[in-house]
Amino acid sequence: MTKSPAVWIKVGVLLAGLYFLSQVSSIYLPVILAMVLSFVLNPLVNKIAGIPIGSAKYRIPRGVAILIAFVIAGLILSVIVTFVLFPFVQEFNKLVVDLPTLIDKIKNVTTLIGERASNVQLSGNARGPIEHAFSSAAAYGVSLLHSMVNAVLNFASQIVELVVVPVLTYYFLRDWREIKGGVVAIFPSAMRDKVSTIIEEMATVISNYIRGQVLISVLMGLLVFSGLYLLKVDYPVVLGLLATLTETIPIIGPIIGAVPAVILAYIISPALAVKAAIFYIAIHQIENHVVVPNIMGHTIELHPVIIIISLLVGGQLAGIAGMILAVPVTALLRVLLKHLWNYEDNM
Repeated sequence: MTKSPAVWIKVGVLLAGLYFLSQVSSIYLPVILAMVLSFVLNPLVNKIAGIPIGSAKYRIPRGVAILIAFVIAGLILSVIVTFVLFPFVQEFNKLVVDLPTLIDKIKNVTTLIGERASNVQLSGNARGPIEHAFSSAAAYGVSLLHSMVNAVLNFASQIVELVVVPVLTYYFLRDWREIKGGVVAIFPSAMRDKVSTIIEEMATVISNYIRGQVLISVLMGLLVFSGLYLLKVDYPVVLGLLATLTETIPIIGPIIGAVPAVILAYIISPALAVKAAIFYIAIHQIENHVVVPNIMGHTIELHPVIIIISLLVGGQLAGIAGMILAVPVTALLRVLLKHLWNYEDNM
């Protein structure tokens, strides 16, 4: 069947739009943050908009409900700034000042371990891999500390761009139906019901994933901070926030967040490093067997092998950001491919 010129024009416009988006990657951060906030706030907005005013026939307008939700979110944010951000800034500044000394200590510790390992009677075949493992661990620890500092500084440099996030969030929350309708209208009339269903299912999957992931990340960050504070490991606020961020990377994220804490604990004493490692293993088990099953359930319906492969691909394409986005993007692709496969079967 020959396609009409109008279809080819739409395809051309779509491809041109995708090319344009690939050239303006700097807008991705505020747009993604606005989408995340809109998914997180949407249940609250719906509840506020459902509150009756006087007679049961009247409800709070959605635009007003969004503003009320913003005020509530602002109050929560002010509490976070007071009790989390200020201590974090103080600890982070101390970490930046102490970083050269910490790196020297890490190198000295790994050198000492290497010297002690060289005194152990091992075969030539076993000694090489062990020494390589110690040197690799030291290099990774130093690299991770540098990356953490650079990531925070780079994020701070984009604060100006983030001013548009509340505006975008407001329109995403208020005009979601219109935005979806505009996307659906691009497609031929015979496909619009299917496209609308796909978009709704994608929105449900990503909404549940984001809300669940935010809750898990915050909970695990608080647990890490509390545990490290009680163990008297240096920089518990920074390490707790790092755990919150790395929790957004499934499976390997908690391991990434644990490495700097164990290294910093080892600088104080090997015994403290063992305690820190045991603590991380314990909370990781709690997360896997209690927290994640009860909060996430089967939200994304992806096998662990698929998740790991998606993390590798995302990391290769876009580093840490790619790993954070890998799982939700893969979940969206699963929904899309499922519907396209069934759509072809029904043709």
